[in-house]
Amino acid sequence: MARSAVPTQMIILPIQGAAQIDNLSTEEGQTWSQILDILESWAGFRRLYWGRHVEEGHVHLHIARDSLHQHYALLASPDWQQIIKNLVSLGVSSATELTVRHAMISEFSTNPKSLGHGAPVSGTAIYLTPDPAGWEKTWALWTSIVSTVPGCLGATGGWVVEPVEGNLSYIVYVGWESIDVHDSYHHTKHFQQRAIILREHNAGYREYGHVAFNHSRSRQTNL
Repeated sequence: MARSAVPTQMIILPIQGAAQIDNLSTEEGQTWSQILDILESWAGFRRLYWGRHVEEGHVHLHIARDSLHQHYALLASPDWQQIIKNLVSLGVSSATELTVRHAMISEFSTNPKSLGHGAPVSGTAIYLTPDPAGWEKTWALWTSIVSTVPGCLGATGGWVVEPVEGNLSYIVYVGWESIDVHDSYHHTKHFQQRAIILREHNAGYREYGHVAFNHSRSRQTNL
């Protein structure tokens, strides 16, 4: 059973690999850290995590907050404009180059390692579905199966707030020990006998790939 959903802002940034944003000793790393500082200081911050899409190289940045309203308020604020200005030095010329979505992300397995909790990669896809109730049953069934597969490190997912290609959609993230382990699973009899489940109650998927969420920050709590 899924745990309560967390309002999550998902930003895709076309920052090239040559920009060493994960190295604080570089100018790019300092600029990126300043961007993360702004995001962390905004109201309702719970956690952020980021990494590169393995196949495409783009940076994927997720921020979890207490409410969706806080995410949208940030996008309308001077702080967001400052973030855009900082991104210019990282090769992002304008906000139109960004993809910004929001989703209500839930956990579908015990202590999943996906989404910056230790999984080397998280397999991801966006499923287009005209049948929310049917898809929720499908995904719940699938996650109960895939979570038992050797090399799987937990499943997460949730409804995307904004339409994708004009459709209601659901984004998924499944942690894996490696891309090879994930790909190899697709060639097993176990998968072939059960893959039909993933074709139920949806009109196909988009943006399949893997993200290496290797960095994270969390809200400090008083004990």
